[in-house]
Parts: sequence; structure tokens; C-alpha cells
Amino acid sequence: MQNSERFPTVGGSATLQTMRQAGRAAYRCRPVPNRGRSQDLPGGSRASSVAAIQYAAGTMEQRPTWLVRQEHGVLAEARTRSFLMDRFWVLERSVDVDGADFIVQRKLTARSLLDRTPPRLGFVQAKFYKDAATTQYVHREYVVDEAGQPRAEFFLICHTGIEDAARAYFLAASEIVSGFEETGIAHSRPGRFALPGHAVLIQRFEIIDRASVLDRVERALRDADFDRNRSFLSWALPGRTAPLRPIAAMYEEPIDNWWGDIPTGFETLRAAVRRAQDNLRDVFERLVEIEETDDAAQALELAEELKHAWGTSVSLSRDLYPADLHTVVSEHKRRYDELQAAGLLGAHAALRRTGLAFLIGDLAPRMPMSREDVYILEVRYDGETLLRPRFEGRCETSATSEASPSDRPEDFYLGVRTTQAGKVEVHCRFGWYVYPDSGEAVAEQIREMCESVVGKLCSTVLELRFGR
Repeated sequence: MQNSERFPTVGGSATLQTMRQAGRAAYRCRPVPNRGRSQDLPGGSRASSVAAIQYAAGTMEQRPTWLVRQEHGVLAEARTRSFLMDRFWVLERSVDVDGADFIVQRKLTARSLLDRTPPRLGFVQAKFYKDAATTQYVHREYVVDEAGQPRAEFFLICHTGIEDAARAYFLAASEIVSGFEETGIAHSRPGRFALPGHAVLIQRFEIIDRASVLDRVERALRDADFDRNRSFLSWALPGRTAPLRPIAAMYEEPIDNWWGDIPTGFETLRAAVRRAQDNLRDVFERLVEIEETDDAAQALELAEELKHAWGTSVSLSRDLYPADLHTVVSEHKRRYDELQAAGLLGAHAALRRTGLAFLIGDLAPRMPMSREDVYILEVRYDGETLLRPRFEGRCETSATSEASPSDRPEDFYLGVRTTQAGKVEVHCRFGWYVYPDSGEAVAEQIREMCESVVGKLCSTVLELRFGR
């Protein structure tokens, strides 16, 4: 067959008919602007449609499967390396026929790999999905340890789409173990976790907020460092008090509350517990001395000293049970579980981060503000997925503003103005909080208040999505 028969000239009727058919197919599968994303069929339909038209017109040649697979691997490797280098040192990668393995290390200049307790390394594997029908596989040994527990230091980053349709997805080892099946001995690829595209390329795993995903990796490596260091200390220095484990990562998730910073409150509680332990240890050691001595006179002298120091009881500090912190921690955990179950942790983090950046940038030129000025922050977003937030800010005066005192006096200064599905408005009288002549850093005052305003807005968004 001649080339003119296989690929007719552009002016030929056969080519025009083929292009019209491809065009109609492309129109039917075109993405609809501003109407959300499918959770099961990720971006790439536009790229596929364009490719179909290009191929029908003879402007893009059909490439062999092995070449396409190699190109996809290079894309996944390059995108993953670029993503990780924002936060970590990326070491030499290992060779793996199933994907690129990146070895990452936290940027700790005080420690090196030659130390007795070197920093923990993380392993990140990159995969590329042509579309939702693609299935990728990960070796079981990468995901779980000898005891069958998920490896805290292993992560998977999956990519799909090209150019403007490119997207990335992140899975920790624990998510792979809980959400995907292992292949059996009879499978063509035994001893691996099978990850079908329709279950991976969804909003739950999509990297919407890059910083929050990098935070997750860094926390996992930090906690792994802690476990290794504590094991070494218990072996090398048995008498030394072991360091305290960092607070669980879920409580570092930026979910706003009415009380304050949960990690700080938790450390305050731990300090109170340490003081109580010291007091009880002192009493216990004195009691042991009394019990073990064979000298009755000495025993009575020790008992007298004990009564002198502690009386007839050992009282514990009230700081051992901060009731308000308990309430806030319970609320935080419930909200975190709701976000995780709905696959909205990344979307919520992105909403908060973009809102704070917008508010600081929009508010700075308006400062200073008088006490009569009322600033209104409005956000419109997808009420189901929390995606595509659009922020607007404006100022009104007390005489024209609808933001007026309510039954709660504090709402006069900072409160919610409008709530409905996909739209929230909050107001703040910054003139009552930011004092340019107070001697304090004005930028810090503005940022602190902006965090409170965005926190109020995000809390309202979550109440609309999940209820109080």
C-alpha cells in the first residue's frame, strides 16, 4: 500500500471525512468548563481528543507501545524529582523495571549518613497512568515490612495526562495496604499490590496542595527518625530519659478551632505530667527507703521527713486534665476523620492556603483601617469537593454594612455574614485589632488576624459540608 493510500492528502475527501468523525468524537468527550472533575476519569480526555485529530490529519505518527511506555516513565521520573526537590535532598535513585525509585532525605545539615544514628531515608516510587484503565503494580516488599506492617518511609506518586491536563496523585504505604489487593501466586505478576487507575486517579489521592503532601512525607520521616533514635538511646544510655514521641500527624493538620494550637497545648500537658512524675518519684523513693532499711530509728526519721515534705497526701496539678483541650482535640479528630473519609484533606488545605494568601495580599494595601471599616471576605467554591475557590474582598463602613452586632457580641468584630452551599462570607473589623502605633510589628498583627479570619471561613465551609 502506498503512502498516499494510507495517509491521503489533506485535500482528499477520505481525510476530511476521517477528521470530521474524529472531531465529532472529540466534541462528545470534551471537558465541560467550570463543572467539576470526574473522580474516576482524570484529565487527559482533551489531550486524547487532540491526539485523535492530529493522527487523523497525519500530523502525529503512531508510536510503538514500548516507546510510549518509555516516554511515560521519563515523564513520571522528571515530574516526581521536581516535586520532591522543593523540600528534600533527592539522592541517587535505584533501578527498578517497574518504576523509578527516589531516595529522599530531610534537609538536615547537622546530621549525615555517616553518623551512628543517620537521618532516616524515604523511598518514593513514580508511576505513570495512560488513563483510568491502566493498572500499575508495586512490589509487596516495598509497601510492608517483615511483620506485615506498612512501611512509614515508602510513598507512591502517580502521574497522568500531558501538558495542561497533567495531574499527580499521592499514596502512602498505609493507604495502599488498606485500599488495594495483593496479587496471588497464579497472577502474571505475583507478590505485588495491584493499583487500577480507576481507584487511584480520584480526588482522595490527588495532589491538590503540594505543601500539605510534602508535609506528610516530612512528618513520616521525622517520626521514623524518632523511633530509630529512641532505640539507640535505650541501648547506649539506659539511664537516660527517652525523648518524647512527636504528636500524631493528624493533629498538625491545619483545622481551625476556637481554643488554640493543639500541639502547643499537648506539650503543655506533657510538661505537667513530667512534673507530676517527678513528685511521685520522690515520694516513691522515700517510701522504698523506709521499707528497705533495717534501722527503726532511721525509718522513723525518714517517715518524719516525708510527712514534712508531703503531708498525708500527694496532690496532682489541675493541668493534668485541661477539659477545653480535650473537647477541642475530640472535635479536631472527628473533623479530620470526616475529611479523610471524603478524600478532602488536600482540598481543605488548598482552600485555607489560597485564602490566606489572597487575604494578606488584598488587605495590605488597604491598611491602616479605621474602626468604622468592615472588611468582607467572600469565597465561592464547589460545595461538594471544595475545589476551585474564588475569593473576593471589599470594604464597607459601619453605616452601610450589613455586618451588625448579633446575639454574640464577639461576632461584631469577627463573624460569619452569609452561608449557603458553595458560598461563605465573613467580616472583620481590622481597625480594632491592628494598631500601627503600638510598637509591635504590623505585618505580624495583620497575619495573625488574617489567619483568624480564614480560620473562621474554613470552619464555616466544613460545617456546611459535614454539619456541626
